[in-house]
Amino acid sequence: MTKLERDINTVLQQIKPKLTAETWELRRQYFNRMLRIAKSLNISEPCQTLYNAFVADDNGSKERKGLHLRCVKLLDEVAGTNARNEYGILYNELALPGNKEVQEYFRDRTYPLADKVSISHLIVKAKMEMQYLELSNSTIGQYLHAWMDIRRYFFDAGTTEYDKQLMQRFLHAIDLKCKNGIMNKWKWKINRKAAHVLIEVADTGRFQWGLIRQSESCAGVEIESIRVQHLTSLKQRNLSKSTISLHDYVFRKAMTAMKVQTQDDLLSLPPEKVQLAIRSFADFCNNRSMGTVIPILRSLLVFLYTNGHTEKDLSGIVMSVFVRRSSVASYISEKNCNKLYAQLDMEPVRTKAIILLALELGLRDCDICNLTFEDIHWHDDKIRIRQTKTGEPLVLSLLPDVGNALMAYILNERPKRRDLYPYIFLREQAPFNKLATVYTICSRFLRRADIQPENGTATGTHLFRYTLVHRLLAAKVPHQVITNALGHVSKEADKPYLSMEESMLRMCALDLSVIGSISWKGAACNG
Repeated sequence: MTKLERDINTVLQQIKPKLTAETWELRRQYFNRMLRIAKSLNISEPCQTLYNAFVADDNGSKERKGLHLRCVKLLDEVAGTNARNEYGILYNELALPGNKEVQEYFRDRTYPLADKVSISHLIVKAKMEMQYLELSNSTIGQYLHAWMDIRRYFFDAGTTEYDKQLMQRFLHAIDLKCKNGIMNKWKWKINRKAAHVLIEVADTGRFQWGLIRQSESCAGVEIESIRVQHLTSLKQRNLSKSTISLHDYVFRKAMTAMKVQTQDDLLSLPPEKVQLAIRSFADFCNNRSMGTVIPILRSLLVFLYTNGHTEKDLSGIVMSVFVRRSSVASYISEKNCNKLYAQLDMEPVRTKAIILLALELGLRDCDICNLTFEDIHWHDDKIRIRQTKTGEPLVLSLLPDVGNALMAYILNERPKRRDLYPYIFLREQAPFNKLATVYTICSRFLRRADIQPENGTATGTHLFRYTLVHRLLAAKVPHQVITNALGHVSKEADKPYLSMEESMLRMCALDLSVIGSISWKGAACNG
């Protein structure tokens, strides 16, 4: 009797008490079919080749294929062959440890984890650390699928223990798969997020929800070293985090556009490649953005030359961008405002409340996101905030339609939290934290309403602020009242808004009739 026959007999004996006689006989017939396939392939023991051939022998029947897969899973468990299905997933995944076992396992460990720990135990700990987010069962299931992918990657690398460098290689591998179209973007996203969760838990023992940026390292080790040196120089200049992040973004994008991978590539960098980088930025940046990027690129080239990474100072070939400033701010016309209000009645209450706060009270994006329950004074119909941008206090009247929309959202639509979370507007999906921005909500609303602004393409909350100012100017409201309503502390801040006072601008226009007329005795002409 071959090993295959012995293992099949063991499987049949194990499942016999659990099945009816008819079902057990059906399983036996399928296993006999497997034996015939093994004989034709000259196979005498369970193996991946046999399993693949048996599963493929389904005659196009999904039901038959399912039964074949069930037989393979049973045999694989008894034979210990660690076989995989067509998707590369083990037929019999190793069970994850329980919560109590994991708590005991990590009880006396310090972070970041210095010694190697079981990847399976780390996965369960990560799941436990995410419980406070109150994620749905389907979302937790997606994370578990991703963690199993990571564990299989570790198993294939010959280890069952967590290793940060191996995790970085996993991230690099899925980046390449997504880029080459081998992995769907949604799967890449969840696998990437799941990997970063494990890294954070291994480093800190905790997990705090937040955005995870895409891989920020450069392709070549030598260029990555220069990037780190560049970041260090920026930090020494006491620049803000956002400014350093922008400089770093330009560095990485420029190196990719110039196809620089080694220090030798950089040392002999020709001017033509710098022009390639500029054209690359111009492909996806508007004029205003280029006005920000170009000086940073020039500063980068100075850094590279000063530190001996390039033979020549190429900063001189990067010319400044001419940015034409728009003379009149964008706003929504009266006709489109009617469409806007009609569309609001069909929107979720959160969207309606946010739009009304921006359109009727002129609140900025950041102030809407940071609006708390304490800011709403229902008894005297006031909103009292401290502006995020200026730090100055601002008191606004709580208009009836704005107050009704806020109350409807709070009572009927706002996600429930167990703690006394102060912020009003929350994410629709767990974790139910405050919104970071309402820009997407506003822009999508305008697309649904098919509204095109006047004098531009703005789609954020400032478009609604501009619209409010346009209405107030048309109603001859004094400028000081408008300044107070917007929360401005400087007259200079009013200039972009007051540019919409079209009737006054027309009075300032020059008469073109003098062009070509004689202005002095020498018969010279104007123009």
